Amino acid sequence: MLPQVLAGLGLFGLLSAGCLFWLERLQPVFLSLAVGSLVYQVLIVKRRPPFLRTWGVKAILGMSLVLNLAMVGTWVVLWFRYR
Repeated sequence: MLPQVLAGLGLFGLLSAGCLFWLERLQPVFLSLAVGSLVYQVLIVKRRPPFLRTWGVKAILGMSLVLNLAMVGTWVVLWFRYR
């Protein structure tokens, strides 16, 4: 029983290391997609007529901006922490 468990843990560790490698390599893609989507959201809200820019639309855009800035900030902190 123990050898099967250890073999399973080894395969899981190998899979995790492979995923981590690819996630690190794809970070610029994720960052550019996040920035592009924020620019697109801002353009959509700015193109709307002023009477359609309700507080709900502005709140959604604001929360999106805050969450994305928090994620990018966390990314930068972790990058400096583990380099």
